[in-house]
Amino acid sequence: MATLPQLLEDVIPLAVASMVSPLAVIMVMTVLSSAQHRLKKGTIFVATYCSVFSLICLVVLAVGSLTTTGGKPSLTTVTIDIILGLLLLYASARSLLKKQESRTFDATAMGTGALVSMGIAVGFGNISSSLPVLAASKDIGVAVLSVYDKAIAFFFAMAIALCWSWGPLAVCAVTPQNFDRIFDPIIRFLKEHGSQLIAAVFFVIGIYLIGRGVTAAMML
Repeated sequence: MATLPQLLEDVIPLAVASMVSPLAVIMVMTVLSSAQHRLKKGTIFVATYCSVFSLICLVVLAVGSLTTTGGKPSLTTVTIDIILGLLLLYASARSLLKKQESRTFDATAMGTGALVSMGIAVGFGNISSSLPVLAASKDIGVAVLSVYDKAIAFFFAMAIALCWSWGPLAVCAVTPQNFDRIFDPIIRFLKEHGSQLIAAVFFVIGIYLIGRGVTAAMML
């Protein structure tokens, strides 16, 4: 029977892998660069994006919980691992082959409805960044632990995977005068090397998930 620390050992690396996609942090930074009400607008966008992201993960967690008994892998959970692994390998290759695009826009004139819509669109559209933490969510659902322990594991997974969303917002709220100094170098790095970083991390996690899925399939 797994313990919470053992589950976190599996979940946290997958959550960290979901941090590497630069799209979310670039979008958040752009909203927080708004000339007016940037903290309010950032809060609306981040809350919407994080809610959509978390709901998608909760669905996968529920699937993992409902399709297993006693923490043992099932055909469904094995299939999820293999499919996510293959998608990560595809995303890895695509990140190297696709030309890096500059995503810039002016959020100054955007109202609440537009920010909510954008948060929903990015939450569903940036699905590649959630692939590793979807595997983590499935693992949480499969684990034979109390609801309380699963909630703790899920909280840690979401907090880590989404730290590039809520982190800039927190910095902007606490120390706005240092916001640009802290995050401008990070944004420059992600724009220049984000594709290579995604390719490397997603390739490793993809191979791991496929290997885990195949191994579990042989035990069914």
